[in-house]
Amino acid sequence: MPARAAPDTTEEDKMMAKAATPATKKAAAPRPKAPAKAAAAKAAPARKPASTKAAKEHPIRDQLAVTRDTIKSEASKKAASLKQEAAALKKQATASARDAATRGKDKAAEAVGSLARLLEDSAGTVDTKFGKQYGDYARSAAATVAGLASTLDKKDLDELAASTRDMVKKNPAIAVGAATVIGFVLARMLKGGSND
Repeated sequence: MPARAAPDTTEEDKMMAKAATPATKKAAAPRPKAPAKAAAAKAAPARKPASTKAAKEHPIRDQLAVTRDTIKSEASKKAASLKQEAAALKKQATASARDAATRGKDKAAEAVGSLARLLEDSAGTVDTKFGKQYGDYARSAAATVAGLASTLDKKDLDELAASTRDMVKKNPAIAVGAATVIGFVLARMLKGGSND
């Protein structure tokens, strides 16, 4: 009997092998699905018109783009307008500053001229009180101040600025001292002018 059991097992194995064989062949059958993938790849270009259609279906996006472009153009126009206004204001401020500086130069020349006349007039008094030598110092100072007044009167602002720049480069210590004296004189003039 044990010999029979072996052939039964073999027969059973054969039957199972036959039953398993068609299933294996059926598992290999899905190969025809590959052409279906190719068909899916062909369907992808059909989506492009759908995306174009989707873009047409988004009027808000289009409106935002138009609004953005409008804002950019208006901003650039406004920036150009502001630049022109700033240039006009700069020109106006420059002209006003130049006029004020010219008036200040004229007043300074007048004040220095008055100082020169005062020194010249007081030179005689210095002669009688302190001696001729000190009177000559006063006259020399008056002549120097009068020369400064005439220089202020004759030169325009650009020439004065250039000569001042050159003097400061050559004699910085004198420039600091002169700036101190000028600052003191201007402070006294402004203080005296505010009391009027």
